[in-house]
Amino acid sequence: MEFVELSGKQAAQRPEALALAQDAPWGQGWPPGPDHRVLADRDWSWLAAWHPLAFDSEVFGLPLGQVSALLHRNPWPEASALEQGAAFMKRLATGAREAGLAGLFARAAEKDFLAAQALEAVGAKLVDASVVWEADLSGRDQAPTPPKGFVVRPATDGDATALAALAAGAFCDLEAYADRFALDPRLRHGCGELYRRWLANSLSGRQADMVLALATDEMPVGFITLRRNQGQEPGWVVLNAVSPDKRGLGLYNMLLAHGLAWLAGQGASRARVRTKFSQRAVIRAWSRLGARPLAGDFTFHLWLDEL
Repeated sequence: MEFVELSGKQAAQRPEALALAQDAPWGQGWPPGPDHRVLADRDWSWLAAWHPLAFDSEVFGLPLGQVSALLHRNPWPEASALEQGAAFMKRLATGAREAGLAGLFARAAEKDFLAAQALEAVGAKLVDASVVWEADLSGRDQAPTPPKGFVVRPATDGDATALAALAAGAFCDLEAYADRFALDPRLRHGCGELYRRWLANSLSGRQADMVLALATDEMPVGFITLRRNQGQEPGWVVLNAVSPDKRGLGLYNMLLAHGLAWLAGQGASRARVRTKFSQRAVIRAWSRLGARPLAGDFTFHLWLDEL
């Protein structure tokens, strides 16, 4: 099996790549960034783009990368297609390892069993199953009054320590959330630090446009981070959590309503969230809003230095 290696800029202009991106049954993530590396087989039936992850590599102390696009022509994992896919993934893994990476993250669409099985064939492990939901924000510009003793307000610098601890505890609790960074034994040590930094970056405006805190007696017991819409694009609910001792009281639904009201006030007509299939409380809350699921995906971790 012969291969073509290109930069993202070169690949984005190749007619063969454009044709594959158009024809791929489950393709996503095209076009790649100009600095991404692109691998294709000679007949352009498989193509992948990947790039290093500076933030993740710093947090976990390992050189990590992410597959940003994974395209193929055959839709299903028939024997010949799977054999071809496994050979392609092996070459992709070899190239990323030769470039200095220790681990590679890859995502496959919910019906892309061919890519999923090809990844498994080279040793990748399933670590996440998630779905994107979208809600119409018509008439959602008014937030409900919080229960007595609680307040929802913009987070301040004084909340940073408490919110960072809440984020680290909520998202790294395997029983409650089963986050992929906590699930992977090679990354578990840095899970808390990842979410503490993510929360700090959200408060600074780097990864969110607004952070709303749910507080009682001035102490934050929950939060929701929001990204406003760009043009006709939807707004996003990015991170949200309520402290364990305050769960089951309906506070998440109330906090979500405040977040959606903020997005609506910023001009968003729609809002999205990406959540795990296992997060039933979140799915029920969005379902009650009349939201609909758009697309699901599976995430894999492939440790190149273990191949």
